[in-house]
Amino acid sequence: MCTSHFGAIVRTTHVTGTVTDIGSTSGRIAMIFLRKGLRFSNLNVVERAEVAVDARKLLVLFPMWLFYLCGTILGAYLQTIFKIYALLLPAFLTLSVGLVYMFFRQQLKGYLKRVEQERLSKDLHDMQESMERTQAHLKAVRGNTNTQQQSGPDEGLVVELDEEVGNMLEAMHDVEANVMGMCQSPAGTSAEPVRARSANF
Repeated sequence: MCTSHFGAIVRTTHVTGTVTDIGSTSGRIAMIFLRKGLRFSNLNVVERAEVAVDARKLLVLFPMWLFYLCGTILGAYLQTIFKIYALLLPAFLTLSVGLVYMFFRQQLKGYLKRVEQERLSKDLHDMQESMERTQAHLKAVRGNTNTQQQSGPDEGLVVELDEEVGNMLEAMHDVEANVMGMCQSPAGTSAEPVRARSANF
């Protein structure tokens, strides 16, 4: 059995699976860095994305394993003092966390939704700035090609890339509008209009 938290697949049946996941995820990060000479600046966009995803997984897996380890040590210590009544402490903690979650679930969901929306908006903004810089660079190259009166396959490629970047920017604006619409719409409303609009681009 397993579940997923913030992109990390967590094995809920045994802690050894968590240790295995920590080892394999750390190994993937180490392999990427070793291939690039242990320099973050040498990583390309895909490798940086892979490292970011794996780092987020480690931020879930490692604290979970650490709490498990601390719990076993504390449990063994409490058992020597309170004997069978040592189970009351984890039972009380579980009850308390469950009650807090039950009463504040909607606020927690709203907070996590806002955090994710802000992260997505920042990513979209960064992507938009990058594409606009690329488009400006392509226009400058196209202008230089026109002033030098050189026509050929390079000029056609620049024109084609410029148009493609423009199409991508339009599609990204549509996606951003749809995401904002989904985040602002009530939870009970249907998402069909959003899907219909996004299918048009």
